[in-house]
Amino acid sequence: MAEKIINIVEKGRQWKQTDNLQINIHDIAHPVDKNLIAVLEAANINTLLCTPMEQLVEANYGTALMTGIVVDEKNFPDIYSDLKACAKTLNINIPYTVVSNGISGINAFATGTDRKPYIVISNLAAKLLTEAELKFILAHECGHIAMEHMVYHTAGSLAQIMGGFVPVIGGALSKVASFPLNCWNRCSEITADRIGLICCGDLHTSQMALLKLVGGFTDISDVEIEHYIVQSRTLRNKQVLGRLGEYFSTHPVIYKRMEALNLFADSEMYYSITKNTASSEKKLYTDAELNEKVSDLLHVF
Repeated sequence: MAEKIINIVEKGRQWKQTDNLQINIHDIAHPVDKNLIAVLEAANINTLLCTPMEQLVEANYGTALMTGIVVDEKNFPDIYSDLKACAKTLNINIPYTVVSNGISGINAFATGTDRKPYIVISNLAAKLLTEAELKFILAHECGHIAMEHMVYHTAGSLAQIMGGFVPVIGGALSKVASFPLNCWNRCSEITADRIGLICCGDLHTSQMALLKLVGGFTDISDVEIEHYIVQSRTLRNKQVLGRLGEYFSTHPVIYKRMEALNLFADSEMYYSITKNTASSEKKLYTDAELNEKVSDLLHVF
């Protein structure tokens, strides 16, 4: 019992430490994500797309944003406090955030532009996630905002939708064109998950938050995370056609995201950013080793 109490205290202490951090997200971004964003910024693509993307966001999400309950000092003050801490860590303005029934399940997403960022949290996420789990989700979405992902995510989705209107070959062309975009999207999710872990401050909590995205209403308190990862990896490796679905997905499958967090939590990068001290027996991955292992993990075939 005493050991359990000590572990809880240590987790709480680790979480509080991250509230005083300020980081440059580009230092920990997945290399594919970081390099592509640098190229797009150099070409001034973000500025060119900013206004049309804001109009598109208004058209698609305006109702959810207007009718959702705004997260601020008076509405959901605990959520707002964690949102404020995440924004401080990432050196961004506090995003306009709402709790809405406009998205289903336990979910959240970031949208908008650098000058008008928004976060939408599903009402089930606000209800069913613990405060620490929700902080991971909020930090993940703030990570997308800090990395300026939203404009490109939205533009990419629009391009795929428009491709579907081209007669006969539009759908096929859209799917083929989505391959490199989806590859970057999956890498961008790894970046955002790393931010979630840094702001949340606890690996197990971060992984439980991810597991609840697929577990839904199910009580997953008795699910053993490493066992789940091994089971999912084993089944995936036995499939060939099933793996093709990953090519068309904007997110890595959940077990890969959880495994990528394991790798990041055992890296020199993580300990350097969080200013934590690893035990002398602990072998930490260098940046090169971390990048190689995560790249291998994200490969579809």
